Amino acid sequence: MSMDKPFRVEVTVDAPRDVVWRALTEPEQIRHWFGWEYDGLDEEIELIFVKDADLHPPQRIVLEPDSDITLTDAGDGRTVIRAVKSGDLAAAEWQDVYGDIEEGWITFFNQLRHRLERGHTDSNRRMIVLKGTLPRVPPLPGEPWHSSAFQAGADVDDALLIVFVKPSGEAMGLVTTYDLDDSALAAADAHWSSWWQSLPR
Repeated sequence: MSMDKPFRVEVTVDAPRDVVWRALTEPEQIRHWFGWEYDGLDEEIELIFVKDADLHPPQRIVLEPDSDITLTDAGDGRTVIRAVKSGDLAAAEWQDVYGDIEEGWITFFNQLRHRLERGHTDSNRRMIVLKGTLPRVPPLPGEPWHSSAFQAGADVDDALLIVFVKPSGEAMGLVTTYDLDDSALAAADAHWSSWWQSLPR
C-alpha cells in the first residue's frame, strides 16, 4: 500500500529553527499550512500534532514508532525540515510508487515554507482546491517553487500553486492565497478554475 511506503522528505526553509518549531507545534499556526480547508482539519491537526505527537524541543517530533520530523539548523537563519518513515527506500517494490504520506509532506512543508519566506506568518490562509484527471504534472505559471516525481509548485503573484498527479491520473491543484475577502477569493477561484479546465487531458 502507498501509505506504507518509506520515505525521506527534506525541505529547507529560510527561517530560524525556533520559528519553524513553533509553526510545527502550535495548532493555530499549523492550520495555516497543513492540508487545505476541509471539514475535520482541526481535528486531524489535534490528532497528528498534539495527541499522537511526542515532542522533543527544539528539534524532533515523533509521530509514530517508525516516523518522525526533525529540524536541523542549517546556518544563516535557515532550517532543514526532514520527515522520515523508516524502511528500505531503495527496495524495488517502492520504485515509482506514489506515496500518499510522502507527497503530503512535500506539499505541506512547501506550503509552510511559502508562508514563512513570503512574510505571511500573520496572514489568513484561504485556499482554492482543483480536482480532476491529468496525464502528467503540467507546466506551471509563475516562479518555480519546488518539484518532485509527482508534483510541482510555483509562486504566482504571491500565491502558491501546487499540482500533483497520481500514476492513475487522479490530479489535484492547491492554490494558497492570503487575506483575500470573499469577492477577491471568488475572482481568484474563477481564474484558477478556468486555467485548470484549459489544461490538456
